[in-house]
Amino acid sequence: MADLYYCVKCKKKTEIKDAQRVTMKNGKPALKGLCVECGTKVNAILGASKQ
Repeated sequence: MADLYYCVKCKKKTEIKDAQRVTMKNGKPALKGLCVECGTKVNAILGASKQ
């Protein structure tokens, strides 16, 4: 099972499709992708444990 991330539009945790790891301006890792249910962009800030 994939990790679940919060979608602001759906107001619940869903999976992310087409996920890609990115680095934000401040150097912290993040995950960008699309919500499986509604197609809205989802951005999740990753902590040290999910790097």
